Amino acid sequence: MRLVADLHCHTSASVHAYSTLHENIEAALMKNLRVLAVTDHGVGCEDSPSVNYFDNLTSLPEYVKGMRLLRGVEANIMDYDGGLDMPEQVLEKLDIVIASFHTSCTRTGTREQHTNAYIAAAENPHIHMIGHSGSAEFEYDYEKVIPVFKQYQKVVEINAHTFICREKSIKNCVRIAQLCKEHRVPVAVNSDAHSEFEVGECGKAFEMLRGIDFPEELIINIDHERLCRYLDSIGVKM
Repeated sequence: MRLVADLHCHTSASVHAYSTLHENIEAALMKNLRVLAVTDHGVGCEDSPSVNYFDNLTSLPEYVKGMRLLRGVEANIMDYDGGLDMPEQVLEKLDIVIASFHTSCTRTGTREQHTNAYIAAAENPHIHMIGHSGSAEFEYDYEKVIPVFKQYQKVVEINAHTFICREKSIKNCVRIAQLCKEHRVPVAVNSDAHSEFEVGECGKAFEMLRGIDFPEELIINIDHERLCRYLDSIGVKM
C-alpha cells in the first residue's frame, strides 16, 4: 500500500502546525504524490485562520508542477447536532470538507450524544469525509453509525497521526476499520500532517490495515484511477 494522495494536511495557517503551504507541496512532490489537500482547521479552533482565508483558497492554482492541489478545510463539529464552524457558502466553494471533533472546540459528551452528532454529520451534504473519528474523547456507537456513513457516501478517515499522538484511540480506530471492511465503506488513509516531515507518512496506519486484512479496493487514495472516480463523484475534476 502506498499513497497517491494525502487528503488531510495542515499548514502554518493553523498556528499549531509548523510548515508553510509551499513546504508541504515540496514534500509531497518529493514523495511523488499526485494529489495534496490543504485542510487547515476551521474557525472554531482558537488558533485557526479566519473565514477569509478559506474564502480565498480558490485563488490557489489547481495544479503545482503537475500535482493536483485540493482546497479544503477540516471543519469542527461544534455540537451534538452535528453543527459545523464554517459558513455553508464557504464550504460550497471548497474541493474537500473533512468534519472532526476536537476537545478544544467541543466538550466531551455522552456516547449517545456523539452518535447523534455523527449521524447528523453523515446527513450533511457539504461534508465529504469524517476525520479521525476514533478519538477516545468522542466515542460513539460504531456499529450503528458506520452503516450510516455508507448510506450517505461519506469516506471514513484512517488517521495516521492518531498512531503517533493518540494512543488511547488506536483500539477504536481498529474497530472502525473492521466495521468499514464489514460494511464495504470506503476509507482514506491520511497523514493529518502538522509539518512537512509528516506529509504522506502513514506507515503505522497501513500496518494496522494489513493486520486486519483490509481490502485495498476500499482505500480511495492508494490508486489514482480510484481516487479520480471518487473526486469526480463529489464534483472535483482532475
